[in-house]
Amino acid sequence: MVTDPAFRGRVCFSVQESLMKTITAVLYGIGFCAAVATGVWSMSADAPADGAATAAQPMTPASPERTATADHASGLWAWGNAGTSTSKTDEPLDVLLAKALKPSSKPIEGDDPRDKLRKLAKADPLVMKQLMESYDKASNSQARQLIVSLLSSIEKPEVLAFSKRLAVSRDMAERKDGFTMLQNLSGDSPEIHPIILQALHGDKSPDVIMLALAALKPPASAENNPSQASVQATDAAAIVAQLQNLTRNADPNVRLQSIMQLAQWDKADSSREQWSQALADQSPQVRQAAVTAIAQSGTQSDTVKAALIGLANNQNESKDVRGNALQVLERFTLSKDEAANFSQLRAQLLGL
Repeated sequence: MVTDPAFRGRVCFSVQESLMKTITAVLYGIGFCAAVATGVWSMSADAPADGAATAAQPMTPASPERTATADHASGLWAWGNAGTSTSKTDEPLDVLLAKALKPSSKPIEGDDPRDKLRKLAKADPLVMKQLMESYDKASNSQARQLIVSLLSSIEKPEVLAFSKRLAVSRDMAERKDGFTMLQNLSGDSPEIHPIILQALHGDKSPDVIMLALAALKPPASAENNPSQASVQATDAAAIVAQLQNLTRNADPNVRLQSIMQLAQWDKADSSREQWSQALADQSPQVRQAAVTAIAQSGTQSDTVKAALIGLANNQNESKDVRGNALQVLERFTLSKDEAANFSQLRAQLLGL
């Protein structure tokens, strides 16, 4: 037995030191395991399994058909491909729609909800489709008008088909929206001619007729597409005939627009009677439109020339309309008597 106190002290100190090292190692190991477990749990939380939705980027719902509210079209989510900045948003689309519907002051640059929605719809076909579905579900006109405005800036086959469906709807509000969208086509589209003709012939609403007339673009040149020349000629003849009928419509605005469209569509100079009658229309706006349409048409008809001379000599007509009629007469071939009358009127009205 060791009785030396100094030796016993050194032994005890050595045992204690070894014990402390062992405990420290154990604690370090426990801490390391805890850290690893925490990291694994964190990685699992940050990377959910396929099919799980995260709070920051909700997934496309399996069934987007949801009931719309009276305030805004719902059921729109942040569609878009990850990493595509032009079609990605941090806000659900129904939230953007709600913001766009609220009256507010001028939005901050880069934070306009309507602009965001328009860019999303152009970039992502799913967003475009959801806007169309939301139009059908929307229960108030404000939401529908917003969606029409957004889709009108997109020239894609799906939007054209949607516009055509609305334009032939039995619901007048939908017909108006359909023709409003068709107005935004960049040029003449023969496939919408039957729809426009149907409205011009059978619709009783002057508002719808006016929208259909506005959707009628100047005819495309047959030289650009010779294979469609016969179809275009047939369409043009039907459209001109219907426009000529509308020059007798009870609504002066319809008469005015019909006269103006004839100047674009009648390449056979077959509307001489309609232009001459329009120069004597009871509406001063229609008479002025007739002068403009005759100038655009390039007609050299003697019947039209006589009507222009009569208008220029009409003391009850406004000085502006009479002066415009004289300017159009300058390109007609005038007889000696007509030329003398023209010179007298020009000195009287134009001071020349």
